[in-house]
Amino acid sequence: MINVTAAVSVREDRTEQFEQAVAAARPGMLADEGCLRWDLQRVSGSQTDYVLLEAYADGDALRRHGSSAEFAAFGETLKDLVTGAPTIVVLKPVGEQNA
Repeated sequence: MINVTAAVSVREDRTEQFEQAVAAARPGMLADEGCLRWDLQRVSGSQTDYVLLEAYADGDALRRHGSSAEFAAFGETLKDLVTGAPTIVVLKPVGEQNA
């Protein structure tokens, strides 16, 4: 399994549109059997900072996600809603968690 966090800051006047865009994109992202999680969280104490928590079955699933039409369309939708590029962190479980 591969986990990903995507931290993003949203324009103050666009948070509702951002949350709606994520909600609309979520079913398409999860339609890929290799996408196990694609959940939006807001950073505690902030109205504009969010993190997408993502999980993929393997590297192939993560690559499929990044090259999918849904991903490209989502990126286009976000460009006017966010303040800049997301900060992406790719994580891999270690030890017994990896089993």
